[in-house]
Amino acid sequence: MSFENTITLSNIFAIIAGFFALYQYKKNLALKRASYISELTEKIRSDPDMQNVVYLFDYNQEWYNLDFHNSGELERKVDKTLSFFSFICYLRKKRLIAKSDFCFFQYEIRRILMNQGVIDYFYNLYHFSKQNNAPITFSYLFEYGEKNRFFAADFYDKEAYKKCNKYHHYLNF
Repeated sequence: MSFENTITLSNIFAIIAGFFALYQYKKNLALKRASYISELTEKIRSDPDMQNVVYLFDYNQEWYNLDFHNSGELERKVDKTLSFFSFICYLRKKRLIAKSDFCFFQYEIRRILMNQGVIDYFYNLYHFSKQNNAPITFSYLFEYGEKNRFFAADFYDKEAYKKCNKYHHYLNF
């Protein structure tokens, strides 16, 4: 039994075609990823509900108060916005978007997590969820906030609302 070690012109052509196909595939994948990131950023910019809520957060307008959970429309808009950004954090955690792509959303996410109303809302959701043995709503956004230390140590104290005025007790926990 003998083997021939010859490279033919057709073999070289097949190798070149394979590399070209791989290059095209990677380029196509990058374009799809860029299109997806563009769709996500466009949703933030064009959805009126999210625009209004991001504006509330960005300019530190007071929105989370005793009436919030009975407000209907405001609660729906805030929850929609926080869910969307939690989904983006989910995509990053699962490595479905690259770290470089996540940078497109980091400013908004940081501004959201720095907003005192969001922190107070998360304080209520966190303790309500903990009492009910349920995962916190907007869990991926919350996890991102924890990982990046947006919550002070007193945030985890169920009685903190009694000691300082930055937390309130609006949910039953």
